[in-house]
Amino acid sequence: MWNALKQPDGAALFDELKDLGFEVIALSRHLTPEQVEQLKPILRNIGQMPACAIQNFCPILPGTPQSEAENDKILLSSLDNDERQEAIRRTIETMELAVEMEITTVLLRLGAVDTYDRSYLMTEFYEYGEREFEAFSKKVTEATEWRKRKEAKHRDAVLRSLDELNEHALKMELCIAIENRPHYYQIPNFDEVGLFFDEFYGSPMRYWHDVGHAALQEKLGLCWSHKWLETYSEHLIGVTLHDLQELELYHPPGSGDLEWDELFAQIPSDAVKVIEIQHGETEAVIQARELCESLMNTESES
Repeated sequence: MWNALKQPDGAALFDELKDLGFEVIALSRHLTPEQVEQLKPILRNIGQMPACAIQNFCPILPGTPQSEAENDKILLSSLDNDERQEAIRRTIETMELAVEMEITTVLLRLGAVDTYDRSYLMTEFYEYGEREFEAFSKKVTEATEWRKRKEAKHRDAVLRSLDELNEHALKMELCIAIENRPHYYQIPNFDEVGLFFDEFYGSPMRYWHDVGHAALQEKLGLCWSHKWLETYSEHLIGVTLHDLQELELYHPPGSGDLEWDELFAQIPSDAVKVIEIQHGETEAVIQARELCESLMNTESES
């Protein structure tokens, strides 16, 4: 994510990250087919798991500008069966790419509930410093109640999609990881993670925790950030690390509002840890890596 939009050459993209001290990378949905093809021989030659995870959909969907990679064009939660099947097909293509590149984990974006985005009900109260007032809690309830009116059909669509993808993952010997999302209307919310694991107990499905997404949900009154790891640690396979500056995501760890020593105390030592940040100064990237490495060392020593 850090340099996919700034560096069109996949080989140079990897070299830039290696120069910053990273030996293992995660492949984001921002990568073009050309960048992926240029990365393939490099990652094959290095070996020893140079890529630890890949997001669906990677490479980027045809006709989608890199700057719009975060905006899902097709959803695994869609009530339109043709769209949902296309999302499954594209996800399977990502899974096939993972097998080809010897990547063991595919991160799934499961989609969203088709409801009008009422996030402003919460963000306006937060920005005016009124988070602790009863009116804020009422706005959170108002937004989530609108979600509840439509979520069942979309959740069922996701269950059908996961049923098919779990079968493919089992055959391919892959893990598919469901990730907590930043917004209340996205899938899964806190309870849906548990529902999906109950439904697919014993499958190759795992939980991937994004600390920034969890922190944003806490700031907006949706769910305490620590609950995700406490509840779903037995399914955890990886963690995404980025900082928040107020309500803005994807800042380098250590440059925002999060307490990183407390966070690392909650994260199991064997979880894969990926720094996912927006493009910025290289020095900030190096500082973020060194911070996370020092906290990992402290954790292992204790």
